[in-house]
Amino acid sequence: MVLVLALGDLHIPHRAADLPPKFKSMLVPRMIQHIFCTGNLCIKEVQDYLKTLCPDLQITRGEYDEDTRYPETKTLTIGQFKLGLCHAMAIRQRSCSLFLKLLKDARRIYSFMHL
Repeated sequence: MVLVLALGDLHIPHRAADLPPKFKSMLVPRMIQHIFCTGNLCIKEVQDYLKTLCPDLQITRGEYDEDTRYPETKTLTIGQFKLGLCHAMAIRQRSCSLFLKLLKDARRIYSFMHL
């Protein structure tokens, strides 16, 4: 079994001081195989923390991220599956050959599976 953590819009420290303690207590280092982040980590310390949980950290840029090196979109291949990751809903229609797309807008995270 492969365990994947998908998250985004953490907005630390601008809107929250840290991850909620109950959620953070469930995050065990090296238990998660992949972390997909749809942006707005905001500061490098959050990226560094997530890297302690899992070395395979995939990030796309949100509008509040300090690190402008994060790409706006990212295509990944995990096993036989091709995945797309982005922050903005504007990318929804692109890359229809993807098996799964993770998209984040201001209110929720969307996933689209193409079989």
